[in-house]
Amino acid sequence: MSKSIIKVVVLASAITMTAAAHAQSSVTLYGIIDTGIDWENHVANGPGQKTSSGSAVRMTSLSSSLPSRWGLRGDEDLGNNLHAIFELENGFSPSTGVLENGGRLFGRSAWVGVQTPYGTVKFGRQINMTYVGLLRSTVLGPSLYSIASLDPYLPNARSDNAVSYLGTYQHFVLGATYSFGRDAASVPSATGGASFSPSASNCPGNVAGDTLACRQITALVGYWGDNVGGQLVYDELRGGPGGLPNSVAFDPSSPILLRSSADKTTRYMASGYVKYGNFDIEGGVIHRRTKTQSTYETNIFYGGVSYRLRPDLIFDGEVSRITTTDHENANYYVLRSTYLLSKRTSIYSMLGFAQNNSHASYSVGSGYFTTPGAKQVGLLFGFQNRF
Repeated sequence: MSKSIIKVVVLASAITMTAAAHAQSSVTLYGIIDTGIDWENHVANGPGQKTSSGSAVRMTSLSSSLPSRWGLRGDEDLGNNLHAIFELENGFSPSTGVLENGGRLFGRSAWVGVQTPYGTVKFGRQINMTYVGLLRSTVLGPSLYSIASLDPYLPNARSDNAVSYLGTYQHFVLGATYSFGRDAASVPSATGGASFSPSASNCPGNVAGDTLACRQITALVGYWGDNVGGQLVYDELRGGPGGLPNSVAFDPSSPILLRSSADKTTRYMASGYVKYGNFDIEGGVIHRRTKTQSTYETNIFYGGVSYRLRPDLIFDGEVSRITTTDHENANYYVLRSTYLLSKRTSIYSMLGFAQNNSHASYSVGSGYFTTPGAKQVGLLFGFQNRF
C-alpha cells in the first residue's frame, strides 16, 4: 500500500511540475487576413508615364486597411521578472498567396529577445523606431491609402541584422536600433541588378573594411501618456555595395542609388497624439534628407482624427501634404469607415484624393502609379478577419 501511495505522489508531482513548466511558457499563433476591391481613376501602368491609361479596378495585394500576416509569438518566464521572447511574422498577399516583404518567409519580423523590468532587448529582423513612432501618430496606419503613398519607406521601416532596446519609465520612453546591414533582400530586375522595392533595398552590409556600409541607426525619445503623448525620432540609413552583380543599394523611399557608405538618408520625425473621449487626434511632421553627390529633401506634414461613434462603428480621416526639393508637391486626403461585425471581423470603406501639382505624380494607392498633375480619386471596399 505504501508503495502505491508513493507512486501516486511521484506521478502527481511529475504532472504538477509539467503543468507548471507549461504555465511558464507559451506560443501564440495569430494573424490578419485583409483584402478589398480598389478603384482608381487616372491610372498609369508604370512610373514616368505621361498619359493616363484610364481607371483600374483590382484586388489589393500588399496592404488594404492593414497588411495581411500570420505569425508566432513565444514567451518563457525565466523568473526574477525576466522573460525570453521571440516573434516570427510572415507577410503575404491574400489575392495571390505570394510572399510579401521582398519574398521572405518571415519578412515582417524574425527576432529573439529578453524582456526585463528595465526594458526589452531584441536581436534579428524587426521594426525600427521610425515605425514605432508612426504607429503612435497616424490614425490610418500602413493602409493602402495612407502617407505610405507619399513615402513608401514608412510602412516598411524594418531593419535586418538589428539589435534594439525599448524601455518605458512612468510613461517616458526611450528606444534605439542598430543594424549591421539594413536590408539583405533584393528583387531582381529583368536587366540584372535589383529593381525598386521599398521592402527589399539590396543593402546587406557586412563589408570587410567598411563598418558603415548599409548601417542603420534609429532612436526614439518620447512620452506616452494615457491621453497625451509624443515622440521625437531619428533615422539614419547608409548605402553600400548591393548583393547582386552590377547593383548597388538604394534609398527605400525612391530609386535614388546609394553607392557607398558615404551616401545616406536621414529622417527626423516629431509626432504625437491626444485622446479625448471617443476622439483620437494624431499627427506629425517628417523631414527626409538624402545626400549623395547632390542633396534631395522632402517634408511631410500629416494630421488625422479617429472617432468611435458606437462600439461597432469607427470613422477615420487624415490630411497630409508633401513638399520636395524639386517642387513635386501634393496634398492628400483620406476618409475611412469601419464596421465591426464581431471582435475579430470587420468591413470597411475608404475614399482617397491625391491633389498633385504639375511636377508630382503621387498615387492614391501606395505602390500604384499615376501621371504628373493628376487629381486622382480612389475608392476601396474591404473585409478583414483576425485570429
